[in-house]
Amino acid sequence: MTRFIHDQFAKDYLEEFLKPYGEVKASSRVAGEIREIDVLFSPAQQANNLEMLGILGKFAATPAIFEPFRNPASEEEICDCLLKLLEVRGALQREAI
Repeated sequence: MTRFIHDQFAKDYLEEFLKPYGEVKASSRVAGEIREIDVLFSPAQQANNLEMLGILGKFAATPAIFEPFRNPASEEEICDCLLKLLEVRGALQREAI
């Protein structure tokens, strides 16, 4: 279901223009796979002595997702991490509304 009339207009517009060139599926759902975050961190209100942790303390100054790798991360693994980040960000934005 479309929330705004301009969204429906845009979908209809694109569908009509693209139909002669291939298959068009408006409002197609993307099924996501279950993703697991290694460490989701939210700092305490009074996080003291973070400088003792060095660079980890700098990361821990704000909410963070940590995905440790034993070996250098591949391009695909980096993309998977970005997807996790975007999913968490989207969930937080929906909660804030």
